[in-house]
Amino acid sequence: MRLTDAFGVARDEVVAFVGGGGKTTAMFRLAGEMVEKGGRAITTTTTHIFAAQIALAPAHVAAAEATQASVSAALSAHGHVLVIGATDAGSGRAGGVAPDLFRSLRAWCPGVCLLNEADGSRMRPFKAPAAHEPVIPAETTLVIPVVGADVFGKPLDDVNVHRPERVSDLSGAPLGASITPEIVARVLAHPDGGRKGVPAGARVVVLINKVERLPDRAPARETAERLLREPAIHSVVLAAVRGEKPVLELCTR
Repeated sequence: MRLTDAFGVARDEVVAFVGGGGKTTAMFRLAGEMVEKGGRAITTTTTHIFAAQIALAPAHVAAAEATQASVSAALSAHGHVLVIGATDAGSGRAGGVAPDLFRSLRAWCPGVCLLNEADGSRMRPFKAPAAHEPVIPAETTLVIPVVGADVFGKPLDDVNVHRPERVSDLSGAPLGASITPEIVARVLAHPDGGRKGVPAGARVVVLINKVERLPDRAPARETAERLLREPAIHSVVLAAVRGEKPVLELCTR
């Protein structure tokens, strides 16, 4: 099973990735699968993206140069194009695109899958959003909260978690506690956590990534079972996004 199948992604879907533990990798893997299936994909971010991540795309267009003609030409040539904001010359990090440009991308390319990384995690596998994030456009039809399975059993601190204080607030677990499936599920299912900013009518499919690193899948399966108690969670995908077979299990009611 591919990610496109597990997520039930339509050719013209508008997808937002939030959380930590492999959002960018999942976004580019999904874009590649769309192209392999004969579709086309635009990837972008409403926050920021690093130089090494920009290099993963077959082509990119800067926001200042983005027009219907330039984006369409890149899509015709490569099937997948990354659209980025202004780039810092020193670090190579690029900013996100503005809401107006995001809406234009949808209008310019109505039959294209539009994939957006909607927040940052500072390379941590687990996080809770701050007041200013995530930035999920209203056009979004599918939101994918992501968590890395390598966080199970680790302490709830800033080494392993982005904004551990917020995770503590949302889950009720004290700082320093061992991270359990219950803690992860509470945060991802919380309307101020993994479901924050989800537009009305959008599906929510949770991605538990790096499950191949677990000696036993039990923590990931327990997390999925707890998540599916929340009616707003459509399904849960246990995955190894960098693996040859990215989907390990699809969990539904």
